[in-house]
Amino acid sequence: MPKLLALVFCIPLVVGSPVSAVEVGAFRFTVRAGGYTFKVPYDANRSLSVSSTQVQHAVLLLHGSSRSAANAYETLLEALDLAGLGSTPNLLVAPQFLIEADIVSNLLPTDHLFWGDSGWKEGNASQSTAANPRPAALSSFAVMDSILYAIGTRYPNLQTLVLAGHSAGGQFIHRFAAGSTVADVLANAFGVEVRFVVANPSSYIYMNTQRVVAGTLDQFAVPSSSTIASCPGYDDYKYGLQDRNNYMSQLSASQIRSRFPQQRVTYLLGELDDDPAALDLDTSCAAMLQGSNRLERGLIFGSYVRHVFGASGFANHRTIVVPDVGHSAENMFRSPCGVGELFGVGNCDPVAIAPETTDGTAPLELGPGEPNPFGSQTTIVYAVPDGRRRTTLRVFDVRGRVVRTLLDGAQVERTASVVWDGRSDAGQRVAAGVYFYRLQHGLETITRRVALLR
Repeated sequence: MPKLLALVFCIPLVVGSPVSAVEVGAFRFTVRAGGYTFKVPYDANRSLSVSSTQVQHAVLLLHGSSRSAANAYETLLEALDLAGLGSTPNLLVAPQFLIEADIVSNLLPTDHLFWGDSGWKEGNASQSTAANPRPAALSSFAVMDSILYAIGTRYPNLQTLVLAGHSAGGQFIHRFAAGSTVADVLANAFGVEVRFVVANPSSYIYMNTQRVVAGTLDQFAVPSSSTIASCPGYDDYKYGLQDRNNYMSQLSASQIRSRFPQQRVTYLLGELDDDPAALDLDTSCAAMLQGSNRLERGLIFGSYVRHVFGASGFANHRTIVVPDVGHSAENMFRSPCGVGELFGVGNCDPVAIAPETTDGTAPLELGPGEPNPFGSQTTIVYAVPDGRRRTTLRVFDVRGRVVRTLLDGAQVERTASVVWDGRSDAGQRVAAGVYFYRLQHGLETITRRVALLR
């Protein structure tokens, strides 16, 4: 059985309030910066300073903005139990990034690093203040690099390393995947395959100056001059590649663009995480250019990856809509899809945006719905390589249920079109929202998405 290491970030709940004393991690991970030694707390079932060849699955769970290592650790234990792996040797770790309020409230010594409320999520350097001076600083991403390298060194039988995060943690993992080279190091030095799981983040880092065209989910262009004038920093880090912090500047923008599509990333999106007025949703102009809510932003970014990187990049980046889950780390990672992504077991059956597969000499083609979004009807153009084979074109909701079968049978003409009027197979008008339509021709499939407005 492959050994598995997962890194999970939990939901941010309170920003700026100190964690309680009982939640400061029991262990300390040692890092060095500027010739000085510092410590980062973590909870674990064994010390990271002790090597082991017995660990079959290792899971590293990092908190979100609440910085509650205890909650993160509990979520990890529950996910492990649902995976049915509790009887196997496991490494369970929940590191903790602190802010200054945590240092003061818990009377922590001066060798403990701390970051800004948002800085740790973006890989910024740790802080030093007049009240709590520190002689050197270290990026939160650099700390994560050190932790992962230590695990790779001390657990030689690991085969797969999964880094996952929800909400603010999802933002951390998403940007860490773009700017860190630790995946290359672990693969080359230890033979460890690294995968990233990004769940319900509030925003994404874009690889160029294009953003989604208003009123669409899969069309992209540079915003108008008036839009840029009203939101001049829309492409600055953390939303784009301009004006990056020191850690993210270790690679050039072209290097980040080159490496990012090669990373194996799964985007988990909660079916119910679609509230444009949700608490803690990033509503800055830069974030709003990525979509109106978290679900929409995730679907748009999935299309963006395909738009920018084509099939090769899209093959490594999957988008999964998880049924019955809103903005909850616990529910996301205890769901069959979440457990499956973390531990490689489970029965996840959502609608997934998967890479296209083709096996014919002529390409299978599926166009975007026109218009998209639509109110009364949308026209879908498609092309099949062999009209003698059975072809189906079905519409699914975000839970993976068939809403409408538009085509089922042989398709004589190579190119044809079909109209969906926003109704189900029973003739009922379906609710407004995001839907998927999938063209299947033999073993070949293509999936697109369309938004219905009412």
